[in-house]
Amino acid sequence: MRVPTKFNEVQMHFLQFLSQRQVSEQELEDIQRMIAKYYFDKAAIELEKIVMEKGITEADVENLKNQHLRPLINNDAYRA
Repeated sequence: MRVPTKFNEVQMHFLQFLSQRQVSEQELEDIQRMIAKYYFDKAAIELEKIVMEKGITEADVENLKNQHLRPLINNDAYRA
């Protein structure tokens, strides 16, 4: 048995808005791109806040790039 989906206020707004018009494939792609950009920008702002609050430098980021953070696995099943 399938459980009905409960939509939040934003989802309902989009459903109502889009149900009243024909949307082309190009418009759909544009809308998806705008929504993705909106959330990317929000994440970038939050990341910048964290970087500023913690005093993270480019050197810190470079050091993190070179660290091996994944635990070593000795099991043969995980080896390539």
